[in-house]
Amino acid sequence: MKTIVILTDQLHKIGGINSLIQLKANHWVNNNYVVHIITTEQGANTPFYEFDRKIGLHDLGIDYDRNQSYFGKKNLPKVIKNFWLLRKSLKKISPDLLIIANHIPVTFFFPLLKSKSKVLKEYHFTQFFRSQKMVSLFKRFENYIESKLDFQVVLNKEETTFYNSDKVQHIPNPIPFAQLGTLNSHEREPIAMAAGRISPVKRFDVLLEIWAKFKEWDDSWCLEIYGDGPKNEVEQLNDLIIKLGLEDSVTILKPVNNLPEIMGTRGMYLMTSEQECFPMVLLEAQASGLPIVSFDCPTGPRNIIKSGEDGILVELDNQEAFAETVLRLSSDESLRQKLALNGLESVQQYLLSNVMQQWEDKIISKI
Repeated sequence: MKTIVILTDQLHKIGGINSLIQLKANHWVNNNYVVHIITTEQGANTPFYEFDRKIGLHDLGIDYDRNQSYFGKKNLPKVIKNFWLLRKSLKKISPDLLIIANHIPVTFFFPLLKSKSKVLKEYHFTQFFRSQKMVSLFKRFENYIESKLDFQVVLNKEETTFYNSDKVQHIPNPIPFAQLGTLNSHEREPIAMAAGRISPVKRFDVLLEIWAKFKEWDDSWCLEIYGDGPKNEVEQLNDLIIKLGLEDSVTILKPVNNLPEIMGTRGMYLMTSEQECFPMVLLEAQASGLPIVSFDCPTGPRNIIKSGEDGILVELDNQEAFAETVLRLSSDESLRQKLALNGLESVQQYLLSNVMQQWEDKIISKI
């Protein structure tokens, strides 16, 4: 029986990475694998998503200061502590496969762990900008560290072009269901929605500006934003809602663990992110029969959506075109129906069983 260890920072917050860890860990532990998840900052918090009781959950209690670099004065001693505690845990568990699930300090020191396990790094962020801007010295260091990995997993085929390595495998995010909700658009509520952590990269402020323009043409729809983030950023969004006079049509809601069910009752999904690698929320929207409008940002949406067929992509940062597209969709029930039906069909390739078979063929069978 093979043993898999997944490394991440925490499991108590809503987010695509935590959702994916839960899906894969639950799948593996119910298919005759031993699974452990080791966190650095979970503490006594309850995981946001439900994990099978057979999964070993371990927290190292590192408590990094998120206001500075991992290698800043306050965090560097914690990185050293992280190393020794992780090394001790891995010696006890003795895994066959060690998965670094996101960009955490172990990314840089895993070769020193001297673990006999195969090591895999997942990349949930796009390398599009980093490949253009990264200074050569750090790039050489990163290339050296990555050369020590046994496997690298990226989420879409476009991302494979940013790596000069034969260790890179393309395995997309999985979706556990299809379909939730009715495909009859006239039975859905005239509510557009968006979801994600409230942070600059998601650009919910841009979405509010677009929504204000759309409301000049159509005041029959409302907008819901599901997410949470730093207090000051949430306050800034609420202030912008008031400034734009959107109090009656926009609501910011706390994250929920039944988002796909809510998607099954809404009218459209809107994404205005600056960048996305392979957003699971778009798969959830398609699997729930929810038509999508998204900026064509690097690199995820265009690797999920065939514009005009199972969603609509809008030129990045063209707010006028985005608002016009939302208007077109809000007033055309047959278009919403078409996008929903085609989206549900195209998302079948990402069903959990199909994606986990790729993990089996490309990774698990080689350890």
